Amino acid sequence: MTLVSLKEILKNAQDGKYAVIAGNLINLEMIKAGINTAERLKSPLILQIAPVQFEAAPLKFIGPMMVSIAKRASVPVCVHLDHGFKLSEIQEAIELGFSSVMIDASAYDFEENIRLTKEVVDCAKKHGVSVEAELGCVGDEGVAVDMEKIKDKLTVPSLAKEFVERTGCDALAVAIGNAHGPYIKTPNLDFQRLEDINSAVDVPLVLHGGSGISKEDFRKSISLGITKVNVATAIHQAVGNGIASINYKDFFKASKVIEKEVSEVIEAHMDNFMSIGKAK
Repeated sequence: MTLVSLKEILKNAQDGKYAVIAGNLINLEMIKAGINTAERLKSPLILQIAPVQFEAAPLKFIGPMMVSIAKRASVPVCVHLDHGFKLSEIQEAIELGFSSVMIDASAYDFEENIRLTKEVVDCAKKHGVSVEAELGCVGDEGVAVDMEKIKDKLTVPSLAKEFVERTGCDALAVAIGNAHGPYIKTPNLDFQRLEDINSAVDVPLVLHGGSGISKEDFRKSISLGITKVNVATAIHQAVGNGIASINYKDFFKASKVIEKEVSEVIEAHMDNFMSIGKAK
């Protein structure tokens, strides 16, 4: 058990009918909590960080830490760059030893998304690194998802098939009514669309915006092909609430509180995703 690729960790999830939590764990306390929880529960784990978090945790500092800790884990751990927009960011992550990267070219038109994704896939494959891509456009932070208004941004199953075949990506993030950040109201996921996408492609599917979706909807999504679920907001909100409850001058107490809060969030999601005991 050690650092593994996204392709490997998600293939096992596909076969085992569960999903792996991809937590945006961006400091030592968060990473320790993630690894310790995964090892205690014998669950696979994806450690990830997104460029939007680089100001707080520069990739050149946090990246080597993530990779080093993952290599020492007793369960399978993938280290992943979330929402890579720039080729320079993606290349840096590969050079630092990340086992997976995401190219998010979903804001571009279909052909340009394919071109940029294929460019990253060709580069990453030379280093044995997996690639996640996105088709459709996952909702923005802090919005109430109105399916009628966003229908043109949802993933189209027939295009998903062509996209995967032409790019060679290892995993596909889908837009089915999910959104980043806190949900203002309960999301109404398009499960028929997800089922159609899953039937059209043969790669694992990824659900972004995993903070606030119900256990029932998580499990239905998993039954329809979701194998990776991104969780950031729930983790960071728990950390913020935990720190607010203590004396800021007590650094070591703050560290323990952070680890406790993160561990509780991760354990709850591992239970929701049915990944407990699935490390192999």
